[in-house]
Amino acid sequence: MQKNRPLKAQFAEECHAIILAGGSGTRLWPLSRNLLPKQLLVLDGEQTLLQQSVARVLELFDPEKIWVVTNDEHVFEVRKQIAEICPNMETQVLSEPVGRNTLPAIMLGLDKVVEANPRAQAAIFPSDHLIGNCQAWGEDIVQASCLAAEKLFVTFGVKPRTPETGYGYITLGKKICDDAFAVDGFVEKPGLEKAEAFLREGSHFWNSGMFLFRAKDFLTQVAKFQPDLWDWWMERDQTSLVQGYRELPNISVDYGVVEKIDNIAVVRAQFDWDDLGSWEALYRIGEKDQNGNVIQGDVLAMDCHNSLLISEGGKLAVVGVENMIMVQTRDATLSCPMEHVQSVRDVVATLKAEGSRLVESHPTVVRPWGSYSVLEEGPHYKIKRIQVNPGARLSSQMHHHRSEHWVVVDGTAEVEVDEKPVILVENQSIDIPKASQHRLANPGKVPLNIIEIQSGPYLEEDDIVRFDDVYGRVQK
Repeated sequence: MQKNRPLKAQFAEECHAIILAGGSGTRLWPLSRNLLPKQLLVLDGEQTLLQQSVARVLELFDPEKIWVVTNDEHVFEVRKQIAEICPNMETQVLSEPVGRNTLPAIMLGLDKVVEANPRAQAAIFPSDHLIGNCQAWGEDIVQASCLAAEKLFVTFGVKPRTPETGYGYITLGKKICDDAFAVDGFVEKPGLEKAEAFLREGSHFWNSGMFLFRAKDFLTQVAKFQPDLWDWWMERDQTSLVQGYRELPNISVDYGVVEKIDNIAVVRAQFDWDDLGSWEALYRIGEKDQNGNVIQGDVLAMDCHNSLLISEGGKLAVVGVENMIMVQTRDATLSCPMEHVQSVRDVVATLKAEGSRLVESHPTVVRPWGSYSVLEEGPHYKIKRIQVNPGARLSSQMHHHRSEHWVVVDGTAEVEVDEKPVILVENQSIDIPKASQHRLANPGKVPLNIIEIQSGPYLEEDDIVRFDDVYGRVQK
């Protein structure tokens, strides 16, 4: 990852990077869910958006100067994906106990940055955007670093290509230097008429959500505009930094700090950028067939035009549609005219208000030890397929409300029930009575697959009492 050495040589030695890898997964539902948001999905190419982000940042920053902030729900998957790009970076992943938007997440990263170098600059990058022309991206970061050295707070603006109503905009002020301007203000997701005016006048850039600043300058602004957050920050030497995190305000860096300060500059992006914030964006960048369709998965399209058709479930047969979004997973299907794509958020909000689990996870849920898939469920029963990675083991646990029956499909299972160990191989089974302490492990060299049948009056995942866990999930 060193092919841009000349560019790295220009870069400020004291600059660190903070990659934000939280997010709840609403705008690309049903493919994106709370437990698997878009930054953890492969949407373009062969790498996830997070992996693309890490690889890009490594072109300019050394691994020990990169910090990735995510939350407890995603931390194991984030570490796994990053390890595939750079094994040395697993220890650079920081975990929020609960999502509190971008400003507290940046503060978590800044704690590490300031500890390494109190005079450091910090570059903030979302992990769920698509960026092309990485050489130009690196050159823009270098320019921003020079501006930050002059005590400017720097953001990056993208020249609009369309009257986009789903993006925030930056109002341009006077020119500072080539491709850099003062910022006169911010506009949050304008209506179509105003967005069309911005496009005609050339007076606004799209807000990319990337920033670069001197850490101490940023913290001064936090103390000024967010005193409660500053008090929490100042107490970090007396307690853990995550102490009291749940009581912090849910506040974005834009609203909490950026929109309140004066000395802001915007660098005009020379790179290609898309935040993939809607299904329409995924259609726009996708490879189209002779009828203008973007098709992924097992899809039969007849007399369809200019549509996005995706199936990750069974066969999706579509006839005679135009300008449509149709996305099918194993447990949900979205059908939406292209012009109503921003309403997907409303769909997710409605499902969440109904208490639907379709917002939270896919039928297959990734865990640090492997994954499980819900095959079928009904009143008082649930059937799962569980896959345990070689050498991995689940926590030692018990359930108050359910019993379980395990059948080994393939691989070798090391099972312990009430301190009694047993080895199971293909087609062997075991009963796990309610309230018994048990553990499952894979001592073999190949994945272990078992079928689990749960029975009982309550079968949700919060009916787990952990006694010991190699992944640190035992509640103190």
